[in-house]
Amino acid sequence: MIYPIGMKNPSKILFTAISLLAMLIVVSCSTSSNEEKQESQESVDWMMNPVWAFMSVEVPKPEDLDGAKGFGLVITNSDFDDPGDGFSWDEPNHPNAIGIGFDVHNPPPTDIEPDENGRVMGWFDEFGNWYDRPQREVSIHVDGQERINVLSPVEFRTGEQVDIAVQLNYVTGGAHILVLINGQVVIDDMLWGIRAGLCSLTSGTIGDSIKIKTMRIMDHELKQVDYQEPVRVPVFEEELLTNAAWLKSEVDFSEIPEQVGRVIATLTLSEPEMGYDHWDKKGTIGLRMPSTIDDEGKEIKGERFEVFRFITPYRRGWTWHMDVTDLLPLFKDAREFDAHIGTYMKGWLVSFDLDFYPGELDRTPVKVVNLWNGNADIGDPEKPVEEFYVPREIEVPDGTTHARVRATVTGHGMFPNSKNAGEFMPIWRTMTISSGSNGGDVLGQDFISMSERNHLWKTDVYLNPCRPQGGTWKFDRSGWAPGDKVEPWIVDVQPEFLFGEQITVEYELDEYLNEGRGETWAPHHWTDAVVVFYK
Repeated sequence: MIYPIGMKNPSKILFTAISLLAMLIVVSCSTSSNEEKQESQESVDWMMNPVWAFMSVEVPKPEDLDGAKGFGLVITNSDFDDPGDGFSWDEPNHPNAIGIGFDVHNPPPTDIEPDENGRVMGWFDEFGNWYDRPQREVSIHVDGQERINVLSPVEFRTGEQVDIAVQLNYVTGGAHILVLINGQVVIDDMLWGIRAGLCSLTSGTIGDSIKIKTMRIMDHELKQVDYQEPVRVPVFEEELLTNAAWLKSEVDFSEIPEQVGRVIATLTLSEPEMGYDHWDKKGTIGLRMPSTIDDEGKEIKGERFEVFRFITPYRRGWTWHMDVTDLLPLFKDAREFDAHIGTYMKGWLVSFDLDFYPGELDRTPVKVVNLWNGNADIGDPEKPVEEFYVPREIEVPDGTTHARVRATVTGHGMFPNSKNAGEFMPIWRTMTISSGSNGGDVLGQDFISMSERNHLWKTDVYLNPCRPQGGTWKFDRSGWAPGDKVEPWIVDVQPEFLFGEQITVEYELDEYLNEGRGETWAPHHWTDAVVVFYK
């Protein structure tokens, strides 16, 4: 890139400025003994926020690695003299620590011989990848488990020195993590369920050809905090789910904090005695509102709201975390929860908890309204998808200042449906949110409409931290990955949006015609969408 005369690369300027700040105000507890740290934590809870860690490293070009596999750094609050068996610097899993790993090699598959059907199944192990994409991966590891894995947009295997900066900014319920390489953002994400206090830094390499030049840790604000543990509400505790059953649980929310600053859901799938199920199956956890009685004395069953969607891994367990604070209005009094996995072979042990962190919200969710729920068949002119995604007109609560739509949609079905719909077919979709006119003219902004486009297609499946798996786990898919939670597509109303008495929400798919209708299961989009109102 060319910069104006006299101006240096702004990425380098950013890194240099941060580095100078680090030299001026370093606050590191890496030289303290464990006894001193423990005594300090007992007397007062100190939090370094944000924490900055820095590393300068020289990585050879791929053809010059000479067997090197990667490098990493670990931020911890304990000694790191013996990381233990199985520890690897390119995958730095360690208890009570946050690790950042950098993978620099492109290993071949472990089995490159075709089987009797001509398939090279080695491409589906933890090595190599089906699409032969670069593997300069950067991963985040928390308390011994990988949480995030991305393909770095920066090629750091150059034979020249690169500068790495990591920022941890602790917030209610976890931390925001930022990873930069030569000033360019590589990771900008959240880590839920971790506690502040890490302040020691160490690093290492796999391979002598990688040279770590410098390493340091600093912060620019050391403050006392009154850390409050979350109130944990258990929903399911290692309950066996098999034969496509529905687990049920009555949950009491009477003990949650009066002021909630974050709600984090944690799902763990573990192995039952019969063994893991072999296949990637659809999974859901939801709650049902209490039934009501109409004017004629007839019972009306309460609505179900999905809380957590996931797809099971191929033959292994895992733990996932998700921010579900938007659903706070649903977590009141007593609620019936359910859990379902469409498995008919073996099974899973399901554990699910909700952690309510005390704190204050910038805006408070006050109402959650269902929009569309169920399976929308796609590509069939006799069952137009528009008949499922009917535009919804929703009454706006008094005092509403903001709204957002959360649409959790995954595509399912495959060949001989044309274009391998819906599991392996990308498709564009459009969300439109309009306010109801309240009698003024359009130029006075008494009516406004906004639309957003989104591609229902996931191309980072092969980077899934839940690996290795069996089966075709590395294929790109329509909005999901085997062994992963499903994050909703979130559409926020624009800041200038003016609410009338109601809003209209519309969801449209681009055109698709299934020319293989009737030859197999119909392709469909599994949908749970809600609108959330805030004050």
